[in-house]
Amino acid sequence: MSTRSLRSQLVFGVVIVITTFVAVQLCIRAFVTYPQLKALSEKHDFYELQRVASEVQQELRALENLVYDNAVWDSTYNAIATKDVNWLAKTYFLPTSYTTLGIDGWLFFDKQNNVVAAEVFQSTLTLDEISQAVTTSGIFDAVERQSTVHTVFSMFRDTPVALIASKILPSDEQGDSNGTAVVLQRIDQGFIEKITPNITGDITFHAIDSLAPQAISQSTSFDALNVDGISTPTGTATLPRLYVRFESQQGQTLFAISIARPKGPDKHVIVDGSLLGGALVSVLSLIVFYGFINRKLINPVYELLSLVQRAQDEQDFSLRCKPDGDNEVHQLGTRLNNLLSLIEKQQNAVYEKNQILEGLSRTDALTGLSNRRYFDEWLATLADSSSTTNNALSLLVIDIDYFKLFNDYYGHAKGDEALKLVASSIKQSLHEATDHAFRFGGEEFTVILQNTNLNDAKTVADNIRKHVENINYAHDKSPISDYITISVGVAAKAPGEQLNESELFADADRALYQAKAKGRNTVCSA
Repeated sequence: MSTRSLRSQLVFGVVIVITTFVAVQLCIRAFVTYPQLKALSEKHDFYELQRVASEVQQELRALENLVYDNAVWDSTYNAIATKDVNWLAKTYFLPTSYTTLGIDGWLFFDKQNNVVAAEVFQSTLTLDEISQAVTTSGIFDAVERQSTVHTVFSMFRDTPVALIASKILPSDEQGDSNGTAVVLQRIDQGFIEKITPNITGDITFHAIDSLAPQAISQSTSFDALNVDGISTPTGTATLPRLYVRFESQQGQTLFAISIARPKGPDKHVIVDGSLLGGALVSVLSLIVFYGFINRKLINPVYELLSLVQRAQDEQDFSLRCKPDGDNEVHQLGTRLNNLLSLIEKQQNAVYEKNQILEGLSRTDALTGLSNRRYFDEWLATLADSSSTTNNALSLLVIDIDYFKLFNDYYGHAKGDEALKLVASSIKQSLHEATDHAFRFGGEEFTVILQNTNLNDAKTVADNIRKHVENINYAHDKSPISDYITISVGVAAKAPGEQLNESELFADADRALYQAKAKGRNTVCSA
């Protein structure tokens, strides 16, 4: 067949077209589609790692609050000063407390970091062994250098633990520290199941001797996941699970936790049967009708590419293509639709989990009210709203009268019960549509009343006070009543005034002190 014949030129043209088509497809997959999908997969892997780290961090924050509440307490401060081991043992070394709180030990040290009293639940460690293990963990330096409350990871014999420590201070946090209080939390699969009670098998604990070197090298540091600025996980994504490693103060890897690597969008090969089938269809199509190739093959491919690009740029994975026909391009479009649907579902799942975590971070676990952090956020949000400026707004600051005497006499379990009863009384006295209650800290609560002037706010405050008093919850140590009572400070801003959060709170706080000065179990306004 002559090379000048139309047939030979057509065959040569078909070869060139097919070669070009295959080359273009390979380039698109290798340099555009595949890297983009791989980047999406890596980002999703990182979101999963952040979720795991956040769940651990939430539990550690709860333990930090626990040790801080007990360390910044006059009774503990005095017990360490006098080395009252009997009081410490009677107060803290109770097996039922360990079970209820979910911890494994309490440790108390004096100013010289010598152990005063310690007990590790279900452990045969001596006091000297405990003191040595805590000292070598670096927790004392960390607490002194970084903050009042700090957490480090260490090993007790062959068991990884978290040591959560706080300086021992008076209740008003004024004066020098008398020593250090430490809560010991054993880290094992039971701990992991406790922080994810509703997701069985989601996260797995790995002791250091069970980790392969490759798992350690491809893991991401827990500390790095809690530092702003990291945007992708470290290491090459070759393992079927994602690993978060936990290190001691000296940088030694102690243990790791892992989660199954989600099925990412990059788990495909660049060259597959769809590409070869597409080339064959192209040959037949060019022979029969050249224009058909351009309309049915080339254009749809670029539409798919544009769809992927839009999905990535706009972060909108609800986009779908509408494949027409039943050839390989149609199959590719169907697979891409399935892939986008998978990404959308996984993105929604991550969002829902993050919403749950966000809700937990804004809620006080004991009372169910919003916490101090959300109080600050909510006041800031109201201050930025024009409707707040146009309407009245009131703030109540509520304190349980002589609550420390109650706690010292009845114990923390009864104290917690009293806090929950007071919180319930507050919620029952409010309108959910306009009012919002918060546990500000300790025995102190706050209530924001929207569209409420000072006189109406005082009425609400007195209703809450009466509701609490009518519970008739015994308080034998109260100098003013046989039952639990509260004092309330009320402050308000008038319509047309800009909300100044700090000034409003200061006014309500001063009013609270006036209520206390007047004998408590009363309401005073600024």
